[in-house]
Amino acid sequence: MSTAVIEMPPANLPAPIARQKIMAIQRACQALPDGQRMDESPPLKHWLAPGIYAREIHLPAGTVVVGKIHRHRHFNIISQGSITCYTEFGLETHTAPASFISEPGTKRVVHTHVDAIWTTIHPNPTDETDTKTLEDMFTALEYAELGLDVYEHKEVIT
Repeated sequence: MSTAVIEMPPANLPAPIARQKIMAIQRACQALPDGQRMDESPPLKHWLAPGIYAREIHLPAGTVVVGKIHRHRHFNIISQGSITCYTEFGLETHTAPASFISEPGTKRVVHTHVDAIWTTIHPNPTDETDTKTLEDMFTALEYAELGLDVYEHKEVIT
């Protein structure tokens, strides 16, 4: 996560190239100097109900967040604020109140325009309570874990 504004890539790139751009933005955010990078995650609340797990994150205005890759289709609610997201599917802006579905393999670069509260809702059929286990169940660190390709630029020397 970063307080620096990152330029979003074009919305019409082929998926493997868009994924490569998203990973490059993540690396750029991680490489930012102190004062431009938030080293800790913003406040996160975990909600458990029979068969359901929800994650609520509070995002300060003016930040850039690169999320994890979601393994499954799930429901999202923006209950406060306004955000712009870039994914391999394109560019979208959501202003509260807003609800939408995330598709499997989605990883977002999020820019918050004003303070935002975002909740993701996932099925939890085993009623798991360990948040690290739940995070591992619903997210991946690399696209390869889901069998998705990422464009890799290879320099050809002639």
